[in-house]
Amino acid sequence: MRHLSIGLITNDEFEDYITDDVTFGWLPEQYYRAKEAKLDDAIIRPMLELSWCLYSDLKEHKLKDQYKLDEKQLKDIARFILFLHSDNEYEWSYIDPTNPFIRFSFKDIILSVITFGQHYKDKRNEREKEFAEMQKMGDFDYWPFISKERYEEQLKSQPFLSEKKANA
Repeated sequence: MRHLSIGLITNDEFEDYITDDVTFGWLPEQYYRAKEAKLDDAIIRPMLELSWCLYSDLKEHKLKDQYKLDEKQLKDIARFILFLHSDNEYEWSYIDPTNPFIRFSFKDIILSVITFGQHYKDKRNEREKEFAEMQKMGDFDYWPFISKERYEEQLKSQPFLSEKKANA
């Protein structure tokens, strides 16, 4: 994720690494279908879905120039990477961040047509309500850490650019 976010590798190279090393051959946006997704570390699926939203998969590119991430995105990614290098357990409930329509079955599509879109609106409202409830579980500004305190604690023992590493 670090290499992708600062433009060292392309989106296609990132997906190759992910499918080889993390998702048992599944692309990030399809990992939810893998049987391993139900047994894997709880942070993997949200991280994959989040990383998939960083780039377009329509053509190969690096996150540079017109695709460059903004400062807030880079700061958020640094926090995500810090979490991944910690021993913290992921404590948030899972909420699917994708538009409900993307995961619709044929039945859902038919129901949406028959109800003039009300079925889709209901699903979207349900998702928004779940997200609002999930945000109440902790300090969402520090996600994937559950609290500011856990985040700050990890910053004190962070694995990057620390004196311990530099003197080793």
